[in-house]
Amino acid sequence: MTFMRIAIAATFSAVAIPALAATQDELREALVGNSFQGDMGGGGYSSFFAEDGTYHDTATSGVYEITDDAVCYPDTDFGCYQATIDGTSLEWMKDGESAGTGDLLEGDALGLMDK
Repeated sequence: MTFMRIAIAATFSAVAIPALAATQDELREALVGNSFQGDMGGGGYSSFFAEDGTYHDTATSGVYEITDDAVCYPDTDFGCYQATIDGTSLEWMKDGESAGTGDLLEGDALGLMDK
């Protein structure tokens, strides 16, 4: 009987547990005043999240808002994205599906405020 319990416990411990979406505080700490560089929608994407609530990427800028569990882009077609964060790695999630992955960079590392 003990062997059976160990075997069952080992089986359950081998099951991958999905990462939890970052909280509002975690998103603020990771993004505000920092940059993201990676892949979104099949292409390269970089963005700087300024402390004044604006984002700046290579082609445009606008307003972002960090909600309880997502980063939203009001008045755009982008909508809201949840994120999982592991150190400096970030994965964007939309409707439960991966929407992109990349790295968090300290400050405006790519000079996007100047574009």
